[in-house]
Amino acid sequence: MRISTNSMYQKNLQNILNTQSNWQKSGLHLATGKKILSPSDDPMGSSKSLILKQEQARNNQFLATRQSVEKSLARQDTILKEVTTVVQSIQETLVYAGNETLNDTDRADLANKLQTLKDQLLSLANSRDSNGNYIFSGTKNDQPPFIVNESGEVKYVGGENPITIFIDETREIPISFTGNKIFMTGANSKEPDGSPSDSNIFASIDNALKALSMDLDNGSESDMALYRDTLAIASRGIDNSFNNISSVRAAGGALLAETEKLTTLGKTLNIDFETQISEIEDVDWYEAISEYVMLQANLKAAQQTFVNMQNMSLFQLK
Repeated sequence: MRISTNSMYQKNLQNILNTQSNWQKSGLHLATGKKILSPSDDPMGSSKSLILKQEQARNNQFLATRQSVEKSLARQDTILKEVTTVVQSIQETLVYAGNETLNDTDRADLANKLQTLKDQLLSLANSRDSNGNYIFSGTKNDQPPFIVNESGEVKYVGGENPITIFIDETREIPISFTGNKIFMTGANSKEPDGSPSDSNIFASIDNALKALSMDLDNGSESDMALYRDTLAIASRGIDNSFNNISSVRAAGGALLAETEKLTTLGKTLNIDFETQISEIEDVDWYEAISEYVMLQANLKAAQQTFVNMQNMSLFQLK
């Protein structure tokens, strides 16, 4: 069978082009460190890698969400810690106010101190986050949760429900508690007669201020008895609120711990995703380098063969 010179040229040229294409692709594998450059390289591997990347993206989204929630819960805990300190100062002030050797001037000084502590407490209750949103306003976080009316009474005007967010597929938690739950709800303490103690911490402070404003230097024994009773009711109300605030802070701490635990698990899961994707996509460097060198040698051999063939006569090609 006779083979035309043109046919041999075309066959050798095509062989060179194919070898060069494979060699260049091998070089891309080395340059990128990836053995899958297009889905056609490994359809099953590409499909599995895509699924893993989608799961990883979802995991990263939850990680970002949890980090945001952690900041919110940590900010809340910092504020409630300060609130606890203020309330403890209020409790100490009321204990000192129970000293019946004090005169009206002393009680007036205590009233001024108590008013300052109330103002501090109100300021903390109306705290904002780094975005300017009111932390304890719940779903109405664009407005302060507490206002003071004309009579000096503190009112809660924030949302009744907290803002919640999913930190996992099925786990939804509040990013902070509402001011109503913190400052207007008690820990179910009882008065001596069995009735519930005051659960509004601001109302309890107002009761104490009312007692401290009484004129007792010129008052009767019944006035002093009223002072004692009013101060005792206020103290029990403050204690009730303090216990509630402590419980809320503990609940927030538990949510923060849970979120941090899920964040740790999410980071570990992310490493697992990276490992699985790497096993599918990344090159085996020994194999890739060997293939690159081999294809390079084959290309040089094919090119040399083509050059030699061009120098041969028609008689030599028979």
